[in-house]
Amino acid sequence: MAVSIVIPLFNRYELTAACVESIQFYSPEHEIILVDNGSTDETRFAQVTIRNEENRGFAMSCNQGAEAAQNEHLVFLNNDTLVHQGWLGFTRHLVRPEVGCVGPKLIYPTGRIQSAGIGINFDNPPGTEAFNLTTDWASAPVEVAAVTGACLGIRKELFEELGGFDTGFWNGYEDVDLCLTATAAGYSNIYDPPAKVTHLESQSGPERWTAVAANVDRLRHKWSPK
Repeated sequence: MAVSIVIPLFNRYELTAACVESIQFYSPEHEIILVDNGSTDETRFAQVTIRNEENRGFAMSCNQGAEAAQNEHLVFLNNDTLVHQGWLGFTRHLVRPEVGCVGPKLIYPTGRIQSAGIGINFDNPPGTEAFNLTTDWASAPVEVAAVTGACLGIRKELFEELGGFDTGFWNGYEDVDLCLTATAAGYSNIYDPPAKVTHLESQSGPERWTAVAANVDRLRHKWSPK
């Protein structure tokens, strides 16, 4: 299965280079789409697919990358990740028409589990990753409320049908919102533990945290049953 891998960028060229190198080593046959959000470091001189003059945020840059993608299946991937052998195995679920978003196991560089699916609890900050365990809580693919946008797969046709990432969010909860949109449309979201990706997490700088309260409010307004 050929996929288009969309990677939004904002500085941290060294992380992007390592991420792309790992993809080219383990899965060189797949399209890589780099969307630069007005970087000011060496990324300015790198060969990218789309270059924005300003930081347009995660949602907009991913939507731009998806529009440019040539393949039927999309994988959104953060640039602060390193992929492993067989990492794209989770995308096999996308051939099932009832599946919406899919994601692999994310691990820290130490090997500790970072994300094994996202649980939603609107009594606490929504999108709380409730399943961050040090050992597998599931040894087989399982349906979850959401998967993290650090590495998220979806069919391009469905992504467009759902309206893409909501650009009303700014660098947070776009992934949860997309998964909830898929669920509302009748699709299931799948976490696949055999597939692994190392995620360094939140390496792009303080910009990542500038709109947390607004993002939470937007998600609650759209999806909280209360």
